[in-house]
Amino acid sequence: MMSRGCRLFRPTRRGFCELMMGLGAVEYTTDQVGCQRVGSKTKPSAAEAGSFPRRTFTPAAFAILSAICERLLPRDEDPGAIDLGVPGYIDRAVAEPELAPVRDLLLRVLPIVDRQSRTRFEGRPFQDATPTEQDEILGRWQRGHDGGQSFFSLILSLTLEGAFSDPKYGGNSEGRGFAMTGFRPGPPLTMASHPHPAYPK
Repeated sequence: MMSRGCRLFRPTRRGFCELMMGLGAVEYTTDQVGCQRVGSKTKPSAAEAGSFPRRTFTPAAFAILSAICERLLPRDEDPGAIDLGVPGYIDRAVAEPELAPVRDLLLRVLPIVDRQSRTRFEGRPFQDATPTEQDEILGRWQRGHDGGQSFFSLILSLTLEGAFSDPKYGGNSEGRGFAMTGFRPGPPLTMASHPHPAYPK
């Protein structure tokens, strides 16, 4: 249960469907919290994001990133961000040269998020903070702390991309994000016909 003073919005399943299927726009505000996903009592760790060569983040930064993504899309009866491979997707995507501004923003802000957690919550790093504490930190960024609305919008967008994009790009593990929305993809396109610069042919 989140405190009344700092309520963080996360999209509902219906909101996800609208985002993915183009049925309408979802306004992200801290007031729309009536049907949010609460998440499981056991938080998955960054280690559960899988073992792979990271291209962008140090282990410490990757742990913070994983915790943020998981808090935005927590595991409940459905898979969460870590289950869906979202942190790994982001690590690979922002390694591309054309996404250097995105990469630089994440590399700058992630340590700040962690430092805020350690300062406010008895030295606990962000990934070890309680869900309520994590929501308090993220809520400040959502409301524009240190110009942070751009960071919050960015990390939310990347989380959605990693959870619901084509699995060939490294997220949406085993297509489980599609299953959450009820989307049934057609026959897969070959990598040769639609190459992505982050992945070998």
